[in-house]
Amino acid sequence: MSAKNKQQESQSPWRYWRGLGAWNYYFLLKFALLWFGYLNFHPLANLVFLAFLLFPIPAYRVHRWRHWIAIPIGIGLLYHDTWLPGINSIMSQGSQITGFSFNYLIELLSRFINWAMIGTAFVILVGYLFISQWIRVTVFVVAAMIWLNVAGIAGPAFSLAPTAETAATTVPASTDQPSAAGSSPVEAGGPPTDANLTAHLNAFYEQEKTRHTTFPASLPGDAQPFDLLVINICSLSWSDIEAIQLDKHPLWSKFDILFIKFQLSHRLQRPGVYPPVTRQLRPVIP
Repeated sequence: MSAKNKQQESQSPWRYWRGLGAWNYYFLLKFALLWFGYLNFHPLANLVFLAFLLFPIPAYRVHRWRHWIAIPIGIGLLYHDTWLPGINSIMSQGSQITGFSFNYLIELLSRFINWAMIGTAFVILVGYLFISQWIRVTVFVVAAMIWLNVAGIAGPAFSLAPTAETAATTVPASTDQPSAAGSSPVEAGGPPTDANLTAHLNAFYEQEKTRHTTFPASLPGDAQPFDLLVINICSLSWSDIEAIQLDKHPLWSKFDILFIKFQLSHRLQRPGVYPPVTRQLRPVIP
């Protein structure tokens, strides 16, 4: 090769397209999480981030600085793509975490860790390191990102939620034995966007309005006698009953004992969240 050709090659702008490098693994992990339904993926935001990483920069030092700047951006974008609560929710309700015991925090951590996905991430890492020796993985990552954006504009290309073709049904009332209304799952399809989730929630509310349970007027002759019947609705306080204007319902007059002077804090599955009921029933429940 002549000196002139070498000089032209060194001045070619194409040599500044350095690829994604280790960021390929970042996007491959996101694609895997999206495939298994663990991400609320934002295609356009990720495409902009990918373009930021790919944009050619002649100065190698500035190119390295860009990678350091991209680290917090990538972490924030990954958090934005997850189903985890927003920063505002964490800041406003973070004080409630101080009420959790150490053992309960360990239990939450064990539930949060998905060992199957950790194994999948390791397999993807080994596969990427092996294949990248011969293939420019950046080309496939860019193609996949463009496809996700085009698919989002044209319509959902695949569904992350199971679909059901049957409509909701209601079991007719029966006077012979107790029966609960059965219903099939609300039809769900498409990516988990805000619009789809809102539509699914509204359909669920409409379906639940048709559900009812019919109790018999009297027990059969061979029924087993009982001494105490306790009805405790999870995460429903008396203020909730008043808010929906059911505090004067005739049902409450049929109770021998009715607790109306305590509230339940909204901390689902926290140990000891129902101590008032537990303490009151301890003398009568063996």
